Amino acid sequence: MGRAPATVAAMSASLRLKAARSPIHGRGLFAVDAVPRRMKLGELGGVLRRLAEARAAMRGRRRIHLVELDRRWGLDCTRGNLFRHLNHSCAANCYLRVVARRVEIYSRGAIPAGAELTVDYRATPHPGGMACRCGAPRCRGRL
Repeated sequence: MGRAPATVAAMSASLRLKAARSPIHGRGLFAVDAVPRRMKLGELGGVLRRLAEARAAMRGRRRIHLVELDRRWGLDCTRGNLFRHLNHSCAANCYLRVVARRVEIYSRGAIPAGAELTVDYRATPHPGGMACRCGAPRCRGRL
């Protein structure tokens, strides 16, 4: 018997999200309910660290859960909330907004129930970059 997927209550009590197996990479974050356009979904959880320390902690990991906030600070999301499962897509349906060292997540347009929520990472701290597996029609091929 499998366990029920973990869900997170987003900004709206009626909006539910869940982490599940992703066709893009590992686990992803999915909308249980339809998401309206330009909606604040929530905030990425994690530990605020000096950027050099955060990068050193990520070195050698297969999965890197790090958002670089500025030249000095990073948000280590390794043990953060379900938003750490946001995968990359070159045609992302969500975006991140950094406000006072907090990372907010917003939907770009309307997102149907069951869709994977994605953001455009633009770059990756993986040495040498990595291949993109988003499958978008205009995929850039590499991060």
